[in-house]
Amino acid sequence: MIFTMPGPFDELEKEAETLEKQSKEEFDRKNFVLAISLLEEAAELYSKLGYQGKISMINKRIFQLRNLVKFEKQDTVVKTKGEIDLQKRAETVLKEKERYNNKKLAEQKVLPPEMRRKIEQIKLLLEKAGKEENLAKYQRVIGRYEYILELYKSIPKDVLNFSKEIYEIEKKLSIIREKL
Repeated sequence: MIFTMPGPFDELEKEAETLEKQSKEEFDRKNFVLAISLLEEAAELYSKLGYQGKISMINKRIFQLRNLVKFEKQDTVVKTKGEIDLQKRAETVLKEKERYNNKKLAEQKVLPPEMRRKIEQIKLLLEKAGKEENLAKYQRVIGRYEYILELYKSIPKDVLNFSKEIYEIEKKLSIIREKL
């Protein structure tokens, strides 16, 4: 039997195989950039050994990993852009709501106390009517909406114009009356 001592080529091959194995481990951990780097090192070692078949396989894996990295970056950019757009829309809505609330508060400060009391009463009655409508207590809802209409109509249009709200309440009343 002839025993040969491991030569430098055997060591290079083992090192290249170790790098491939480490690359697979990094891939499993989703460390794609490191996995590519390890494969590139392995390809260099295989080129020193002249293993063209191995180099070709590794280059295909490197190409696939690079595409995966590009896709992940692109996906992240798209999500980030979408999140930014959503945040901008949310901020716009919140600013508009704040502007609307400030306008209502300013209107209420200018209003005489009796008008403010009527508006607060309307808000409370609308809330109760909505809850009772969900409970199908239509007679009570009709009574509340009719009273709300009276309150809205008692506020002069030159002070506050509730034409839209009156129209909405009248529409709700007709729908509820059809249910009875």
